[in-house]
Amino acid sequence: MRVRGWFREGPLANRNYVLFLCGAFISAMGSWMHMVAQGWTVLQLSNSAFVLGLLGFAQLAPVLLFGVLGGSLADRVDRRRFLIKTQMVSAALAVLLATLQFMGRTTIPILLTIAAANGVMNALNSPAWMSFIKELVGPEQLRQAIAINSARFNLSRIVGPAIGGWLLVSFGAAACFAVYAASFIAIQGALFLIDERRPNAATSLGPRPRGVLVVARNPQVRAVLIPALGLTILAMPYSNFLPAMARDVFLAGPQGLSILLTCTGIGAILGAILSGFPLISRRPRRALAVQQVIAGGALAAFAWSPHFWLGAVCLVAFGAALIGFMTTANATIQLAAEPGTEGRALGLWTVVNSGMVPLGSLGMGALAQALGVRGAIGIGGLGCLVCGIAAVVVAQRAGGVFAVVRWPESVTG
Repeated sequence: MRVRGWFREGPLANRNYVLFLCGAFISAMGSWMHMVAQGWTVLQLSNSAFVLGLLGFAQLAPVLLFGVLGGSLADRVDRRRFLIKTQMVSAALAVLLATLQFMGRTTIPILLTIAAANGVMNALNSPAWMSFIKELVGPEQLRQAIAINSARFNLSRIVGPAIGGWLLVSFGAAACFAVYAASFIAIQGALFLIDERRPNAATSLGPRPRGVLVVARNPQVRAVLIPALGLTILAMPYSNFLPAMARDVFLAGPQGLSILLTCTGIGAILGAILSGFPLISRRPRRALAVQQVIAGGALAAFAWSPHFWLGAVCLVAFGAALIGFMTTANATIQLAAEPGTEGRALGLWTVVNSGMVPLGSLGMGALAQALGVRGAIGIGGLGCLVCGIAAVVVAQRAGGVFAVVRWPESVTG
């Protein structure tokens, strides 16, 4: 299906999906403003790249602990009502952070504690959030819907940091945190307006879910999760160190940070859109392998770039490969999972995709202390590149990646 078909008879013709998309877009813009202000505030208070890594650990470590639980809940509850409740808790945390910042009471322990609490909510929320898309559009339109949702998220990555950088420079971090708190109104309103009688809700929940170990033994799910580990641990922690790259390496300040985040978002939109095309869906494993190689090479090139704008271009390529990988993997896992186990499969994906990042954040933070932020990010990129090449070579010898991938019909779409 071509892009224009997404509007006529695809996901964008679905009222519930469009409501969800619009609310999520506004909420995500607020989240990116929060991230810009949070990273800059931590760097200003601590002046330490290691503490930036610790912030990333605090945000994502709860996913490692609670991601599987979130997947189990997603298979057992009404996902719409569950999302409403978790978003309300996250909104309360955002209001607390904004209030403390306005009062001048924000400290590193407070920022880390609130980040950890947000991490718990994200761990519980993410599997339900991802599987809710399938509930809205059905399996036939899932790849296109996930591609559009990923493009939506990464468009917010362009708009949000740009506005966040301007707010940070003009009004300070408190203004960014306040806008972040207000942005939850949009997603809550969308969730309340979505029709409770969703046509795909019953088929999405399916039979009583099996144990998570049974889901993990699904060979098609494992074929996605295992390659994702290298990308998650070695490459994804880079974002925690962008404030240090902007301030200390490129001497570009908060506006430079917002430009770097925006460039990653531009590439991510390209990767998200491309992941919805038939060429990707017919060869998902080949696409995953190639995307991992490109992501590692582009990240290493960014780390050792001698000029700010050359580094920004490298982040465009990195963003395209990274989000292309994540979008392709997300859809493939949902379509490969047995009916009624999508939440648990996505719980495992959340643990691999996000929960393992803290390990990389701590390691990259230690490397940044010893070798500088350039060396830390560059080693991560090279490690990801080597893992991607090794995966390609091993799979090629086994006839897996470059042969026709014999996925079930529901997986290849």
